[in-house]
Amino acid sequence: MKKVLIGSAIAVLMVSCFLYSGFAQQPAKEVLRITCWEGYADQAVVEAYKGLVKEKYSMDIEVKTTYATGQEDFYNAAKNGTADLISPPADMAKSHQYNCFEPTLLLSEVTPQNVPNLENLLPFFKEDKSLTHNEKRYGVPYNCGPYGLAYNADVVKEAPASWNVFWDPQYAEKYTINNNFYKVNIWITALALGYPYDHLFSIDMLKRDQIQEKLNPLVKNAKSLWDGEANPEEFPGLSLATTWGFAVVKANQKGGNWKLANPKEGGTAWIDYWCITSAATGQKKKLCEEWINLQLSPEFQAAVVKQQGVSPVVDNVGDLVTPEEKALFHVGDNEYFKTVAIWQVLDEKTAKAFEEMWEEAKKQRS
Repeated sequence: MKKVLIGSAIAVLMVSCFLYSGFAQQPAKEVLRITCWEGYADQAVVEAYKGLVKEKYSMDIEVKTTYATGQEDFYNAAKNGTADLISPPADMAKSHQYNCFEPTLLLSEVTPQNVPNLENLLPFFKEDKSLTHNEKRYGVPYNCGPYGLAYNADVVKEAPASWNVFWDPQYAEKYTINNNFYKVNIWITALALGYPYDHLFSIDMLKRDQIQEKLNPLVKNAKSLWDGEANPEEFPGLSLATTWGFAVVKANQKGGNWKLANPKEGGTAWIDYWCITSAATGQKKKLCEEWINLQLSPEFQAAVVKQQGVSPVVDNVGDLVTPEEKALFHVGDNEYFKTVAIWQVLDEKTAKAFEEMWEEAKKQRS
């Protein structure tokens, strides 16, 4: 009887050891939490990233994505530690509303050797200091796009030559403009009035009453005001639109014939960055850097053009885009980016004035 019991105990012990050994050999599972604009973490890049992590680290990883609708979502994700990666516009991190550096450092320094594709950045983006702090890098450029003037080529037969097209009476109630990044509308109003780039980012350089007088009808006569991104479902009934570019791609995928104009007054442009929050430490931080490096690869920088309708930040996309796409989205054209006004941090006085001007303009719609 004792022999049977001893034999049974040994068998149970051997099975337990086998099961434990098998369990221990299973790869650990990590979770990467991302707060980004819609389209920045689509299925293709998520699957490629999972495969990369599995091969390089023998690890399964889950990607949990939350889509932002405004800059405050990035700030809150960094402040509350609810995301490991965020994709804010470059000017957000140092703005007075969303200071990610003082008094508490909300972002993690990027280790350049962990992001070798940084070497392929166009010189313009390598030199951009928007997200440096104390000589350290706290973000990596991902894409760049204008607050663009889009037109329905089936209705507007010639590309508009000026922002002033929005004030043409024939297009009243036939265009859409942004709502939650309202400063861009003040900028295009100023450009339409002839102000130069170096006046756009300070209320002290603008005649407020003059801007307000022209801004009011722009807002009043808009068919709609959009948050986050223009609604491509509206585009069949519109002649003009302002857009980051994404909505044009989506509208054309649905059979539209929308194009982007190049107003003679120029325009403003944003740079979106990938930033690692201070919540990501140790191995998690390195996994964030793997994501950033993958997003800078030629394949996924080409996707920035084809799926988002904006410009990539690298110089090695090559033939992954068509000649037409290369020309339209300034792929690899370092000189082009010197000709647009990249968004700058606004001082508190200017930010307050712009907010008041926008609220005054919106009263015209009631």
